[in-house]
Amino acid sequence: MKSFYTRILFLSVLLLTLGKVSGLAQSATVSPYSRYGIGDLQNQNGVQSFSMGNTGIALHNDTLTPYFITLKNPASYFYNKVTTYEAGLLNNNIMLATEGQSHYNNNTYFGYFAIAFPVSKSFGASFGLRPMSSVGYNINTTANIDSIDKNGNSTPIGTTTNQYIGTGGINQLHVGLAWAPSFFKNRNLSIGANASFMFGYLNYTQNVEYSPNILAINSQTMENINVHGFTSDYGIMYTIGRTHDSGLQVILGATGTLGGSLFADYNMLSVGYVPGTPQTNVDTIDNEGGSGKIKLPISGGLGITVVKRDKDNNNQWTFSFDHAVQNWSRSTIPGETENLNNSTQYNVGIQFIPHKNTSFFSRIHYRIGYSYNHTYLNINNYPVNDNCVSLGLGIPIGPPFAPPINTQLGILNIGMQFGSLGTTSNDLIRQDYAKFLVAFTFNSRWFQKHLYQ
Repeated sequence: MKSFYTRILFLSVLLLTLGKVSGLAQSATVSPYSRYGIGDLQNQNGVQSFSMGNTGIALHNDTLTPYFITLKNPASYFYNKVTTYEAGLLNNNIMLATEGQSHYNNNTYFGYFAIAFPVSKSFGASFGLRPMSSVGYNINTTANIDSIDKNGNSTPIGTTTNQYIGTGGINQLHVGLAWAPSFFKNRNLSIGANASFMFGYLNYTQNVEYSPNILAINSQTMENINVHGFTSDYGIMYTIGRTHDSGLQVILGATGTLGGSLFADYNMLSVGYVPGTPQTNVDTIDNEGGSGKIKLPISGGLGITVVKRDKDNNNQWTFSFDHAVQNWSRSTIPGETENLNNSTQYNVGIQFIPHKNTSFFSRIHYRIGYSYNHTYLNINNYPVNDNCVSLGLGIPIGPPFAPPINTQLGILNIGMQFGSLGTTSNDLIRQDYAKFLVAFTFNSRWFQKHLYQ
């Protein structure tokens, strides 16, 4: 019993520490498109989902280890029959290109952390921390300033430089519960819900500087939005052919949210100044204590997964497909003047395991997927779409069977996504990216009562 409470304390401290680190860490993106809306939506739903085309609405564990955590549908928590915990780091490489220029950047940041565990024969639970959105860009533009004489002739007399900087993001701390009613045969129906606390900062800075020969006042405007509030999401799964005498299994899933609102505390500081040493401030506008709300979209999704078992009843082939929509057109965001579109996403993924209980290479999980996302962005009346191909490996660590007391079964997961966002047409930017997610999955006998200590 003492060991049980020690583990609970350890996990609580770890989760709070990760929350502090993620709040102070650098932005999880370097995309100019993160200027719009609430930033670049992360869609982080676990490493298995990441490698299988971001599927997961109808994806859950089978009856044998190893178990993974599917965060996309809270109804999946019921199927974690031993304690499962995952944590990962994400490396993001981005190549930005216009019709005549290109720029490369990369960064590594906290991916996610989650735990799922059985509560009883009918209930499973989960909690964890993951990024919801991220803002990260630094854009510089230069324009000529002309002097026009009485005859209408223009003569360049200097330049003005505009710098736009954005940092920050919104994090999601969730607690979820799934229930499989006993009056359904083989408990093949599960219902789940997440309660999430959203928190983070969105920081925007604009600098306007004139060339020294122009007698003009430079300016710097800094906006800060403190976001916080609670949201919830729901899911349901129904499994056909869950018993081991069935060689084929079909899982149907659905998810949804009712939207909701987040509080947004707004501060703005604008300074007009004359450059020099020291700098001379001419005027200052300070707007503190403003408040508003970010209205989140109503969303929903449907998914289907088909599982083919081998002769020993192991899940050998897994085929998964998702379709999800979000009603962003009715959302409101303080300071956001651009109209957002409703987003639509199609995801497909495949996982292959040669044989769970034999040699090392036969136990490796091979994953591949594809995702198409009609994002919520519409720039210059041109939609911004995201196409992505994903690959992944799950490399086993430990024995090919359920862990006994005081031992662990682990998986080293390597996920990759290669995609393209936007286009160079219509004066837009094409963003080619390569993301690498490294995450560890461990199965253990935590939170389970033992007959003998």
